[in-house]
Amino acid sequence: MPLITISQSLDEAYTKHKVVPEVVDAFETQGLLTIEYNGEDSVALGNTLKVARTQNKPIIQFTLNSPNQEGIVESISDEDKFILVMTDPDAPSNTDHKWSEYLHWLITDLKLTNVKKSDSDSEPEISHILDYSKGVELFSYMGPGPPPKTGLHRYVTLLYKQDPNVSKLEAPLDRPNWGTGIPSSGVRDWIKKVAPGSKLLGVNFFYAQDEDN
Repeated sequence: MPLITISQSLDEAYTKHKVVPEVVDAFETQGLLTIEYNGEDSVALGNTLKVARTQNKPIIQFTLNSPNQEGIVESISDEDKFILVMTDPDAPSNTDHKWSEYLHWLITDLKLTNVKKSDSDSEPEISHILDYSKGVELFSYMGPGPPPKTGLHRYVTLLYKQDPNVSKLEAPLDRPNWGTGIPSSGVRDWIKKVAPGSKLLGVNFFYAQDEDN
């Protein structure tokens, strides 16, 4: 499948499921974020997974776009750091956003392995399995826990190239509303506040709901 078609499919999924504009503004997708739980449950742009199957940290891999017709690809070096986020914009429900967004996971200063050194002419690897030990976990992973009778929740995972001009990122104060106390406030507001030069590279998401629905 041509790269432009893949990117268009991703953009269409973000819009269809309102990840854009409810969680993030429209952005230029830089690659594919693949997420897998338990070695068999894959996140696939809005599929539904069972809550019990998503309680442990998933394996996440980021694959950069291939060069476009102009030969341009997102530049990544071993000096770059990254931010990994998982957030729920449907807390406590899709119609009641008093706890939205709910922060489920936040790692900053994440390093990718096998990337091009800043002084090297060699090409970087385009696919990277994220090593969570190579970052600062500001909020530990909390698996989905949608309350009963609140329907499907979106669980959105995002990978940012971290703002290089910020040496230490300030953690949110809490998980509900990312500590702001403002309904529907979340990752977008936090990034703008603490690391405005960060660049969103890729997004993936799934749905989950309590069995008592």
